Amino acid sequence: MDGRKNNGGTKGNKGGRKPKAEEDKVNNIFITALKKIYNEDTSDKAKVKFLETLSESQRGQIFIAEHIFGKSPQEIKQTNFNIEEKDLTKEQIKEIKGLIDNKY
Repeated sequence: MDGRKNNGGTKGNKGGRKPKAEEDKVNNIFITALKKIYNEDTSDKAKVKFLETLSESQRGQIFIAEHIFGKSPQEIKQTNFNIEEKDLTKEQIKEIKGLIDNKY
């Protein structure tokens, strides 16, 4: 183990993915609601109407694209403008690197 506490799915705390039956129940509730909202008899027609409505907004288009093609990875660049490299000695840099490596 890496020493962290409360890492998730142990037997006692019901961690992990929900049962398939519960997932199906939630899906059925949403399908029933969509069929009522769009006055459609079949779930496929209701889903199409929902996607048509969703695609009318830019955020809806982004949501659809992310679910079809996957969300693009986010790049986070970290910079520190307070410290210039010339202000640190090689020993200080090694010490900081060691502290970071030991922490993570």
